[in-house]
Formats: sequence, C-alpha cells, structure tokens
Amino acid sequence: MDITIATLLLLLLCGFISTKDVLLPNIKHLPEAADEIISEFKPTIGSLPEQVHLSLSDDAYSMVVLWSTAEEQEEENSYVHYGVGEDNFTLTVDAQSEDLSNGNPLGCKGVYRGVMKDLVPGQMHSYRVQTGRHFSRKYSFKCPDSEANQSASFLVYGDLGILGGGYTLARLITEAKSQKYSAVIHVGDFAYDFHSNGGRRGDDFMRSLVPVASRLPYMHSVGNHEIPFAFMHYRFRFSSPGTPWPIPLYRMWYSFHMGLVHFISYSTEVYYTYNQMYVSAQYKWLTEELQEANRNRDTRPWVIVFGHRPMYCSNFNNDDCTKNRSQLRMEPHNLERLFHQQGVDLIIQAHEHSYERLYPLFDGVQTDCSYVNPKAAIHIIAGSAGCNEREMLCADVILGKPHHWSAKRSWLPGLNGYARLNVMNSTHLNWQQVMSITDQPLDQFYIVQEHHGPRQEVVERRCKQQR
Repeated sequence: MDITIATLLLLLLCGFISTKDVLLPNIKHLPEAADEIISEFKPTIGSLPEQVHLSLSDDAYSMVVLWSTAEEQEEENSYVHYGVGEDNFTLTVDAQSEDLSNGNPLGCKGVYRGVMKDLVPGQMHSYRVQTGRHFSRKYSFKCPDSEANQSASFLVYGDLGILGGGYTLARLITEAKSQKYSAVIHVGDFAYDFHSNGGRRGDDFMRSLVPVASRLPYMHSVGNHEIPFAFMHYRFRFSSPGTPWPIPLYRMWYSFHMGLVHFISYSTEVYYTYNQMYVSAQYKWLTEELQEANRNRDTRPWVIVFGHRPMYCSNFNNDDCTKNRSQLRMEPHNLERLFHQQGVDLIIQAHEHSYERLYPLFDGVQTDCSYVNPKAAIHIIAGSAGCNEREMLCADVILGKPHHWSAKRSWLPGLNGYARLNVMNSTHLNWQQVMSITDQPLDQFYIVQEHHGPRQEVVERRCKQQR
C-alpha cells in the first residue's frame, strides 16, 4: 500500500481527521483557486453573462465559447469580442442563443455559443462575451497547437461533482493556469446532477468550472447522469466539433485531432437507453471514423477513445462491467471488437467511482504482461474525480483477488484524483494518476507502441509476477 494512502487511513482510524476533512470541497487550502471560484458566483441577473467556457471547434484556427444568462435574451444581440495578446478585443463575432427550459425550471435559461475564428496556434488570446448591454469578465487562453508533429498533454477524469469534487477542482485550476495542457477531457457524469435543484446544481457546477474551462477547451463524453430530460442539459451546455448545436441526440459522438492523437468521444449511453436506433448509427460512424484514423496513422499514430461506462471492472457491485459479457461487448455492435480490429491504443472510461488500470486485454484475454508494443488496447477507469453520491463517500468498493487483467486498483473514499495524459512522441505515451488531496502520483506508467495500426490475431499470455 502506498505510504500516503496508509497515512490517510491511519489518521482517519485514529480520529485525527474526519471523513468530512477528506471528502468535502475544502478549497481554502488553495486560496487562489478559492478566490477564482468565488468570483464566478455572482447574482443571476437578466442578461449578465456567466458560466463562460471553451470547446474545440472544427479546425485548429477556431475556438468555441459558450455561456449562460438568467433568461434567454431573444431581443438582444450577443457577441464574442477577442484578439491575439493581452486585452485585445478588436475582433467580434455574433453568437447564437437557445432556451434551456426543459428540466431547468429554476436554472439559467439562456445559453449562447460563438465561434472565435482566425486564431494563431500557440499564442495567447484575450476574449470576453456580451449579451445585450452586459459584458463578462476578461478571459484568456492559449490556442492549442494541433500540428501532428507536436507533443501534447491533457487533464483527464470522469464523475466530477460540485460538492465531492472540491479537492480535484482546486487542483485542476492550478493545472489549467500552468499552460502545460492542450485540453481537458471529462469522461461523463457532471455536477450530480445538472437538473438537480431545478437546474441550480448545474449552474453552480458550470460556474465552478470557469477558472479551468475558460482557459482550456473542455472536451467531454456523455454519462448516465446526463440521461434525464433527453440529455437536454448536456446537449445545450456543451458543444462538439463537427456536430450541430445544440448537440442532437443522433450525434452525441465526435472526434478531434490534437498533436499526434486522433481522439474519439463515443456514447456508451446509447446501449442503455430506450432508443436503440442510435446504437447502429454510432457504430457505423465509429467504423468509418476509425478507418479514416488508420489512413492517417503516419501523421497521427495514436488513436485514443473515451466513453463513460467501462467494458471491464473489478468493482464489488452489479454494474454491467462486472459481468462476463457487458452490453458494450455484445454482437452485432461489439465496441471492444471494433476498437481492437481498428487498432485503438487506449480506451478511457469512468462510471465506477474508482481508479483501475488494466493490462492489454481483448475478449477477456490478457494479451501482454507489459505495455511495450501491446497486442491489444489498454483500458483505464478514471471515475474517481469526486462525485456527490453516498454522502460524498463516492467510492465503488473493490474487494477480493484481482482479475489477471487488473494491474492497479484504487477505490478508498477520499482518494479522489485525475490524470495527466502526456503524449510524448509517436511511440511513447505517459499516464500519471494524481491524488487530489496530496497532489502526489497514485499511479504512473508508459505505453510504448512502435506498431500502430489494425490488429488481427490475439495470443494469450498472462503475467506471472507476484502481486
């Protein structure tokens, strides 16, 4: 057991600290982060813009910005003012607006989206948004350099709540300010839940994200907590490259390129909701998208996919990933088989409120004992950012002897965290799982892949080392 984990457990057992000390959003320990979050919680008035956040657009020279107001201001014009450098707002674009009323009786109704164009990759940009006569604060971001020969780093996590995720959120603010990262990837389950308290929970969550998401494009996949009201909050509050906005039900999946990576966000929720026509629609799109990715492997060798629910897990519950054959692995729309055949390198998932790293795996067979030229994809479950469930204990227990394919497991309450994903070059990728409460690594490993591309055969070879 890690010395830091052991110390935390000892302090808990001896009564020197309480679960409240470990689990609640105690952002006062990072005062700069606390000040930034508090500054975003203003009175909700008319057309005053709030909840400002970024998303990648359809090309490397554009960036989407979204925001909200108390009521949709149909009669008033909305704009984004921006430019290269500090306090430069010489460029202006119009924004479109939508009314978010369904499942949101007490929340902010006006949602806006504008696209900043003609950006300069690698350079800092200033921006602010306007609705009617009201302007937002001034914000800035560094336009990511998505050139295929560039290394890139990302912040990755799933299952982040407004309450239980306080420590993680404070760390993310510090990380975002460092300018080391190209984007954030949130693998489903937001706020807990967007529609709770009449929509006010969603507004508070988006306000708390502003210090992170106003600096970095906030990329996402949909989770089970977004299902109510036909995914309305998710589809209106976020934007996806290559899809209309609000995000349509028939396209809650998308892709983007960043550096050496072809990223794909897919929806696991189509497998668990009432309209199964979207399963075949997504599967067809994924097949074509992965084939396109393979045609460009020379320039973007890494293919990384992320979707909310896992295909495998070691958790002590009845979730689908604990079964011998999860729905995501059933024919004729078997995602695992598709990802394997098309040579996906890394599958990032969440849903289980724990962290688990798997050995290379396909169809229940562990193909490798290491991560050097693996013959199957690596699955990671990164759902430990900190949710609001179970009085914010927010942990899905892992007990018993590990499966042969489970390389690292962590589930203890309070040990919330997020990942730093560093794509170093065409052959080396590094994953570092960080504990939010201590800012110390919980897990770290490298994937070395010198043979990117589609796969055919699998040879079983189990690890023999002592655990």
